[in-house]
Amino acid sequence: MQTETTPSPVRATVTSHRRSWILAAAAAVVAIVAVGVVALNGDDSQSTVAGPPMELSLGAGDSMASCIMFDVALLKDMSPAFGGTVTAIEGETVTIAVDHWYVGGSADTVLLHAQGGMAGLTAGFDFQVGDRYLITAADGNVNFCGYSGPADATLTAAFEEAFAS
Repeated sequence: MQTETTPSPVRATVTSHRRSWILAAAAAVVAIVAVGVVALNGDDSQSTVAGPPMELSLGAGDSMASCIMFDVALLKDMSPAFGGTVTAIEGETVTIAVDHWYVGGSADTVLLHAQGGMAGLTAGFDFQVGDRYLITAADGNVNFCGYSGPADATLTAAFEEAFAS
């Protein structure tokens, strides 16, 4: 009697399925490890780098300057316009952490520069650390006469109306 030495087709099929299963399992392990590494290290593709602060002038604090009557129609044409909280007043600079841009900017921080140490008191209102303000500007200068000021209910409603999308 002679013994056949060629492999059985059933045996070759079982070996092929086993190999496929092992490759699939190995790919799954690699995927799980990759997800774990990203979860532990964070996904840097989503992180943003804060840009430089926007800088605006508070002007000279001229008490003789005249104001135009406040009008929401004029407010809506002003840019930049933002809301934020004063985080520091140092010398002639007021630092504001921006929490909402209405138009004209994207910086996380705005620096308002005064002349002659007037940073605390400007155009009829005091900047206070911890208080929230709504600010507009034109040509790099903060607008006053009601177009910037403490974020009270009246000014907030005017900003919402003027800058509604």
